[in-house]
Amino acid sequence: MSAIRRFARALDDSDWGAVRGCLGAALDTDYSSFRGTPPARLTADEFIASRRVGLAGLVTDHVTSNHDVELDDDRAVCRCEFVIRRWPADPTDRRFLHSYGSYTFALRHGPDGWRITGITQVVSRSEGDAQLHGALRPRTR
Repeated sequence: MSAIRRFARALDDSDWGAVRGCLGAALDTDYSSFRGTPPARLTADEFIASRRVGLAGLVTDHVTSNHDVELDDDRAVCRCEFVIRRWPADPTDRRFLHSYGSYTFALRHGPDGWRITGITQVVSRSEGDAQLHGALRPRTR
């Protein structure tokens, strides 16, 4: 689905306005398999704020494949596999964090096209330095 491709590219480009354009006003999220946090309902702006923190200082490459879409009138569910590659923005820093797994996206069609209203990420494997990702770094006071 084009909303999912635009979403992945906007994340990689750190184009937060374009990310916002892919999202509904609120979305149900579940990143528990990666972050260990419970599922949450977030506004689009809250979601973007969390992505900005998590991806700060990183170069990313989000790739999705094997999209399986089920349509039901103005709603859709898209299941797909993903590879997310992450490197520090500093090219001399040789660390990385790569993750592999599957997404389930909920989408709704409205006057502005398809918008993402839910994201469930299931990570089957990660490799590298987990502390590169802002959501996994130790909290400092």
